[in-house]
Amino acid sequence: MKSVQFTEYGNRESITLVDVDPPAVGPTQVRVAVEAAPINPSDLLMLAGHYPVHPTLPSPAGAEGVGVVVETGSAVAGVHVGDRVLILPSWTPGTWQESVVVDERHALAVPGDVDPAQLATVGINAATAVLLLRYGAGLPEGSWVAQTAANSGLGAFVRGLAERAGFRVLDVVRSADAAASLRAAGAHHVVVSDETLADQLREVLGDERVALLLDGVGGDVVPALAPFLAREGDIVSFATLSGVPVAVPIRYLIFGNLHVHGFWLNNWLSTAPREEITALYDEVVGLVADGALSVPIEATYPLDEVDKALEHARHYGRSGKILFVARP
Repeated sequence: MKSVQFTEYGNRESITLVDVDPPAVGPTQVRVAVEAAPINPSDLLMLAGHYPVHPTLPSPAGAEGVGVVVETGSAVAGVHVGDRVLILPSWTPGTWQESVVVDERHALAVPGDVDPAQLATVGINAATAVLLLRYGAGLPEGSWVAQTAANSGLGAFVRGLAERAGFRVLDVVRSADAAASLRAAGAHHVVVSDETLADQLREVLGDERVALLLDGVGGDVVPALAPFLAREGDIVSFATLSGVPVAVPIRYLIFGNLHVHGFWLNNWLSTAPREEITALYDEVVGLVADGALSVPIEATYPLDEVDKALEHARHYGRSGKILFVARP
């Protein structure tokens, strides 16, 4: 079968499409023919060797996706051949392949009549959005929730879920083009993190303040936003797209009694009860199936265009997700 594999961390030339023998299916495992699998920032970080997951090389790549069960082990009872399943993220299965073998607990049955490209993004982005917004549990309706990297796939899920919860969303992006794209897509409050950011924030917020800041960029954007955070507000850092750690000015951290949290989905997946995990994914899959949540898809590629797909995914200023999809 065709498989995107890499043999060396940090070497883009080591990422190639190869032919491999399909692994055998164990008693508690299923084989899934992959329909769609996204390229996430975490995938690119892992390929570069900058992620806390380091599979033994050579290794297939890809952390999540969606597909159809084509074979089941003798002890599998929860899913059946022909079922469409969400391949839950584990950062080890390698979904950038024609098929993947996963344990039954990592295969969650989903509706067969929903766009697989949308479902493929649920495992990481939608689940992370739900869990990030739990830091705002108890906030009154109308509270301000701000997010950086707002033009990302995760940003689309955060915006949709936050607005459904009655929050006002402040979207922070790094370019005027990204801001224009978000406004065209229906975002209501968008600012650009440039030298005029403070003026933009005063215009949007007036005398109000942000209760919850979800940061995926790091660097100098959080210090710039800190004066506009509510006393005892929460900052949740879930990524560092800038490559620079989060820094909170002391005057706001201490005297504003701000709370700073770190979040990684894998920590939740490895500790949450199975029932809680299933309930969360059932919720977000239902919203995607109903059309209440969606993420922009900028481009799809077959596996044999891996170089082109990865180059596109690395491009700054994208307006949607990049996915691998199975050829018809």
